[in-house]
Amino acid sequence: MRGATKTEIAASAAASGADAVGEACREAVGSLGQEVGLLLAFTSGDRDFDAATREMADAAGGAPSAGMTGKGLFTQDGPLDDGCVAMAFDTKVKAAVSASTDASVDLRVAARGCTQGALDKLGAEADLVLLFINSSRGDIADMVAGAYQAAGPLVPLAGGAAGGAEKRHFYDGQVSSDSIVAVAIASEVPLGLGNTQTCKTRGNPSIVTRAEGQLIEEIDGRPAEEVYLEQLGFAGVAFDDEEFEAMAITHPLAQPELHGDMRLRHVLGRSGNGAIAVGTNIPASAVIEFTELDFDELLASGARSVHAALGALGSSAPRAAVVFDCAGRRRALSEGIPQEVEAITSVLGTPAPPTIGLYTHGEIARLRGAKGDRNHAVVTVAFG
Repeated sequence: MRGATKTEIAASAAASGADAVGEACREAVGSLGQEVGLLLAFTSGDRDFDAATREMADAAGGAPSAGMTGKGLFTQDGPLDDGCVAMAFDTKVKAAVSASTDASVDLRVAARGCTQGALDKLGAEADLVLLFINSSRGDIADMVAGAYQAAGPLVPLAGGAAGGAEKRHFYDGQVSSDSIVAVAIASEVPLGLGNTQTCKTRGNPSIVTRAEGQLIEEIDGRPAEEVYLEQLGFAGVAFDDEEFEAMAITHPLAQPELHGDMRLRHVLGRSGNGAIAVGTNIPASAVIEFTELDFDELLASGARSVHAALGALGSSAPRAAVVFDCAGRRRALSEGIPQEVEAITSVLGTPAPPTIGLYTHGEIARLRGAKGDRNHAVVTVAFG
């Protein structure tokens, strides 16, 4: 058990071991010392998921509770590979939780349904909706689009996709996998949302000439895998599937946008017939660029995400933070993971306020416009 960290509005705790979820949740709630408005918990490693979600709900004592699995965790005290991190908010952070199961039947309908359900249960004007999703069930863009249909343009969206070998969502004492969980929040304290990503471009811009769903079949009229490897300088290298996926984690595709921005797209693997699979649909005729992740820029971009979130707080000092960090970045950083966590948490102040984070398989951050699906991103939600 790591010691709890507390401010006036929130308390966080972390634990490892068989009862990590129960221990962390009880410690966070106990350290808060007042009525709970929302309990969030993230876990990594082997777990009895049914027992974990019951422990979470019991610790919440009737308050809304939600969470999910991650590919590693962290707090203001550093990374945690196996265990649980939990954050209890007081009633200044009012919340409502709703979930859609069998989400893969229609991801857009499922996201719209649970988001609308959480907003209806909240009974107040929402300041933010957190989304816990499963990117292995389909395109993140569809989930964001459905949530946007319910929440509208004025309510920011943030969140990420469950990670780990067994991906699970937790919500008010229940556990599921093929699901989307929405947490609608109305806050009496300021909220700030920050999102950053980083890469260096390689090769030359290209055009997707044939695509179907999440498969890119041709680039520049040639097999997509062949062009992808060539542009990255790997022409003629014989990767097996595992080696290809490991290489692809640090070499996402990028879609250029207006104002010089780029939306990174995680390359999941290859199909065996020359196509490559990506985290979200890239349509035919889209311009793409080829990229690689740089260690120093990965560290700097994590800090920029927090700076952006704090900038939205105005003059308010941060009193809690929840961070969704890409699992691909974690793999690229390897031994540098503690340095990234330090880069993120040090921006929050010394000592840092209660902070919980997890490594996700896709991220969500929507402030302006209808799009909010992210890959290789760091998304920070700060509470002032």
